[in-house]
Amino acid sequence: MINWNYNANDFKTNQNTLIPEGDHRVIINSVKVKTYSSGNDGFEIMLDVSGYSGKLWHRIIMDPNNPEKTNHHLGKFFESFGITNYDLNNYDSWVGKDGAVRVKHDSYNGSISAKVIFCITRAYQT
Repeated sequence: MINWNYNANDFKTNQNTLIPEGDHRVIINSVKVKTYSSGNDGFEIMLDVSGYSGKLWHRIIMDPNNPEKTNHHLGKFFESFGITNYDLNNYDSWVGKDGAVRVKHDSYNGSISAKVIFCITRAYQT
């Protein structure tokens, strides 16, 4: 038998709303280094979205089989967020940087989620 007294007042319904499709201003909330199911290392970047309580996640995966594509994604991310120190070991310094991303809705296992498609160049951020 489990010895626990459930208090329904401790439960808060998820108040996060789905981030709409389109372009959004964002701030980097946190950055984690991960090893993905492909076996490749990368970054999982949590973004705060201006005007919304929900969060977005942006993933940059280091693909040793396609360095040009990986460097392109890193370059777009760095440029969008005004990051000039390209040493990937300094990822903690990315937290708090602002930029912009394009969001698209994606269906997975019967639910809709907001997904970052790409980072927007600073010259095109509004």
